[in-house]
Amino acid sequence: MKQKLLFLTLLILAASVCFSQTFSTVGVPTGSKVESTSVIDGVVTHSYSNTGKIPINGTPFLSDYFDHGILELHDGQKSGSELMRYNIAKDLFEIVRGNDTLILNRPYAVKYIYLDNKVFVFDPKLRENVDRKFNGYFQLCVDGKLSLFMKRLKKLSFDNFVSNYQGGSGTKEYYYIDNVSFIGKISDGEPFLMKSSKKFIKNLTTHKAEVKAYIKDEKIKFNKEEDLVRLVNYYNSL
Repeated sequence: MKQKLLFLTLLILAASVCFSQTFSTVGVPTGSKVESTSVIDGVVTHSYSNTGKIPINGTPFLSDYFDHGILELHDGQKSGSELMRYNIAKDLFEIVRGNDTLILNRPYAVKYIYLDNKVFVFDPKLRENVDRKFNGYFQLCVDGKLSLFMKRLKKLSFDNFVSNYQGGSGTKEYYYIDNVSFIGKISDGEPFLMKSSKKFIKNLTTHKAEVKAYIKDEKIKFNKEEDLVRLVNYYNSL
């Protein structure tokens, strides 16, 4: 038990919110200081800057408050309860231990993160043909023969003055804009964006007629989590 707890502890780094845009499972991540050292089996410790370059209105977090969560490894080992929160803008989990704010240096070693009645997975290959910002952590909404994932983003918007003959308005400040996308994945098949009923049905291999009728009868909206959860659960029941 002590060895398991030690391994889980070593997965967590003393760090804050400056994180490289390029994820690498080999070597030292960009942005780490020279005092970074290897600990064991690819687990390394780093110090990161907590200084932001520009002020941004709004919150980068799913919740500003730290809540109790649990990590589960791929072999089934589970951590104890940890205070953590999801930093959407940086696509990482911040964890409080003692007086330090920490991040995971090996998120790919963690199968699930349980936080606030939600389940998160780290999978840079779920949408491997898109930019890094669309990968990383996903919320697992439904797990089944058809699984549903949600990807959250915090996009930056600049509120500038508009020049025209009537004058303009704006604060000349940056703001976080919330954005979500939904991804479906059938067993070992390729993941696909769930953007419309037409594209969704195209990716199905069975029960297309039943699903098409269900979408119409239930007035399923493809930008609403609760609607897509109902739709995926219906498909999995067929």
